[in-house]
Amino acid sequence: PLAHLANEGAVLVHAQTAPAGETATTATPVDPARLSAAKALLDELMPPDRRTAMLEGMLRPMMANIQQGLLSDPEMANRLKSAPQARSILETYLRDQTESTMALLRQNMPGMIDAMAHAYARRFDVKQIGELQTFFATPTGKAYMEQSMQVMSDPDVAAWQRSLMQQSMEKAQKDAQALAEKLEAAAKNKGNGQ
Repeated sequence: PLAHLANEGAVLVHAQTAPAGETATTATPVDPARLSAAKALLDELMPPDRRTAMLEGMLRPMMANIQQGLLSDPEMANRLKSAPQARSILETYLRDQTESTMALLRQNMPGMIDAMAHAYARRFDVKQIGELQTFFATPTGKAYMEQSMQVMSDPDVAAWQRSLMQQSMEKAQKDAQALAEKLEAAAKNKGNGQ
């Protein structure tokens, strides 16, 4: 049971930063003028000296909320009661994974910004990027830039995340049980038939 608990925690932590439903595609080249404009826009949206703090300000509350959902799951709570030190071990693991994720984010920030600049350059032309820059220079645009990344820590969003985590864990547990049963049946049949 504790190994299963550790596996659930590992899957959760790694899943929270994985892209959702993305498929590998070959990127099309971008116009250098559009790329230059996109880089300038990103420098305004996420000033280089504040990028890390902005992203951590969004991700830390989100990850903490997901972890809280994991720890408050009734089945998980029952498993944690089975060994006195289990909760402490899991909390340490989750904390370490959060710090590891943040370190990885900081290390890979230049690549993320470059990828985002290319994505913007593919989706917006120079005129549109200029219009976005004009908007973000307005009081409303500045307010949006300051607050948009904090939306993930809003109480309503946090409650939704906890609900989603609960539903996801319930489904994953049922799916894992069904998979185990299929694998056990296959092992008994040695792959003969279904």
